[in-house]
Amino acid sequence: MTSIRKNRWFMAGLYVLVFFLLAEWLTPVMTLTATAYKPLFLMFIGMGLLMALLKVDWRISGPLKLIYILWFIIYVYTGEVFFTSEALAFVWQDTETNISALFSQNWAQTTDIFRTVLFFALLWMAVYLIHYWVSFRLSIFLFYLLTVVFIAVLDTFSPYTGNTAIIRIMVIGLLLAGLLHLARWTERHHIELSSDKIAASVIPLFIMIAASTAFALYLPKTGPVWPDPVPYITSLSSQAGSGPGSTVGRIGYGVNDSQLGGSFIGDSSPVFQAEVTSGQYWKVESKDIYTTKGWELTENVGDSYLYENGDFIATDFTPGDPEEQDTALLSMDQDFPFVLYPYGTESIVMDTELDYQYNSADQRIETYRQGDVYEPEVYEITYSEPTFSLTALRETSDADLAELPAEFDRYLQLPAELPQRVRNLAAEITASSTTIYDKTRDIERYFSNAGFEYSQQDIPVPTENQDYVDQFLFETKRGYCDNFSTSMVVMLRSLDIPARWVKGFNEGELLETDGERDIYQITNNNAHSWVEAYMPDVGWMLFEPTIGFTGSSAVEFDVEVDAAERDEHEMPDRPEPPKPEETEGEAAASGNAGPSIWSRFNAFLDENRSEIGWGFIGLALLTAIFYKVRQKWLPVVLIPYYRLRGGGTPAFEKAYLRLLKQLDLYGIKRREGQTLKSYASYIDTFFGTKDMTRLTNAYEQSIYGGHTDAVEWRELQESWENLIKQTTG
Repeated sequence: MTSIRKNRWFMAGLYVLVFFLLAEWLTPVMTLTATAYKPLFLMFIGMGLLMALLKVDWRISGPLKLIYILWFIIYVYTGEVFFTSEALAFVWQDTETNISALFSQNWAQTTDIFRTVLFFALLWMAVYLIHYWVSFRLSIFLFYLLTVVFIAVLDTFSPYTGNTAIIRIMVIGLLLAGLLHLARWTERHHIELSSDKIAASVIPLFIMIAASTAFALYLPKTGPVWPDPVPYITSLSSQAGSGPGSTVGRIGYGVNDSQLGGSFIGDSSPVFQAEVTSGQYWKVESKDIYTTKGWELTENVGDSYLYENGDFIATDFTPGDPEEQDTALLSMDQDFPFVLYPYGTESIVMDTELDYQYNSADQRIETYRQGDVYEPEVYEITYSEPTFSLTALRETSDADLAELPAEFDRYLQLPAELPQRVRNLAAEITASSTTIYDKTRDIERYFSNAGFEYSQQDIPVPTENQDYVDQFLFETKRGYCDNFSTSMVVMLRSLDIPARWVKGFNEGELLETDGERDIYQITNNNAHSWVEAYMPDVGWMLFEPTIGFTGSSAVEFDVEVDAAERDEHEMPDRPEPPKPEETEGEAAASGNAGPSIWSRFNAFLDENRSEIGWGFIGLALLTAIFYKVRQKWLPVVLIPYYRLRGGGTPAFEKAYLRLLKQLDLYGIKRREGQTLKSYASYIDTFFGTKDMTRLTNAYEQSIYGGHTDAVEWRELQESWENLIKQTTG
């Protein structure tokens, strides 16, 4: 018997799946360590698996892998594509440095090249171990289990998000487990499978896994039963959030903003739900010291005020029209020792008696119960959104800024190292404006009109001598809310306009509407930063410079302005809802006959292109499956078909030839040169009947003996049907 391991196509399929499984290990490692050149590492893994599949002698495969590692080092660290003498000299010099460091046990002196070689050695060893498990043990359960645990731990306790990776790993693992089980079963029972039989066994496995995966993805799922323990664990650390030296972080609220920059990985973990009439920005705090790298808060400034349930809380934003008063009900999913509040907050109420401490230094409302820090779960906020007079805003001038008291000086702070071109850019943007409000709006609108791009990926961290804002404004022009908001604050301050950097959450995702009130889900992905700027004799106002976000202070147009000017100054809190479509009756009443059948058909195709495509793919797969297993269902069709055809010699001859094909599909093939009589004897011996001999005798008399009248199809039909039914087993 031939072992299934010798079937190259079967083993190649196993090694392809193993390649994808190893890629799932490589991806988070490279993401978390900010390592580039992932395709080159994948090429090394693929080369190792290919040589293992082809059973290349180690005396050949080993040197080839070493040459590839050497080429990788030269290409990455010197930029040379070929082995030049200068590049080889560089590698030799680096090798001497690392050997010296190892002998002196000075581990910190080892270079990046040495660590790269160690990483390649790890990949080399992983490829060899998996080759051993697949080719010799026919089992990969241990490695599969380690992969699931590895991704799950990284997804839970690191910035890496493994939502889709877990799905891919489960699919790959189930395929590998099924194929390896098939290989072990055939060897244990000494069964030889041809390529067709292997395909017939593998296709149902693929279909079952694809179907179960599709059902798992698209069927509705309930939320988690147990609360996420990670926010509690991370809240015990004073360094929650992204900290210095971090290049990739998980998005969400954090306390350390001294080192901004770097990429973020999304996190859809829920933070709270808000039941409100309309979406709001939820403020946590502000910071005032810009350090060229991030934000800090001035110590020992401002006053703290204590309030109780229902007391009016005097924040920096005066509530708006009392007739527009509204309430917001917040239900927390994560624990914070403070209140997230909308602009125009008047009072806060909870079921328990506690104190609210409002700090004018950072505008944070902290919660205490009997002197201890308290983390609220549900609370109701009464608020009315502030509005600002356009007349008053148009009267703001540079002269008013000079009269501001000393308490605003900290909102004008800028580091001495700030590049002059940042100041020059701010002056250039606002050169045509005369009021403080217009200058602020010019800075706010600048980012939407100057080629900036919103992204959370591939965002650099400023180097030691590089300014965070300068890098964003003049070099990358690519970033997320921290980049936009910090840049606006710095440019406003360079114009002597008081401004501060604010943190909190945007309005989130609308889940449902209950009457006149909306329920929003706010997740870590909605963590946000924006700008507050001070307008003389008007007060603090919210501004939103980040591309794609529409939060802004409401402006009351109490002066006569033309439409163009109104559009220029107005920025709505959120997009206007789409107008309802015309009903069929309204369309008919307006004289519009509506789109043609062909137009509606094209529109249907456009709207359901994906579903139709998947439908055709599914139909093709079903057709392929039905064709592959036709030997199972054809008898059910053939028996009534030949019953309806009636008797006669032509019907019998066709039925006999159909029986030969059916036996061939069943797996009992007629050998080349074998007579029909010998074949019929073998069939009767196989099934324990005499039906095939009887049918064959009648067929030979009809074809070779010329006795067509001797064939009684009605008498032979029972024998034919018995054999046809045997082939369904």
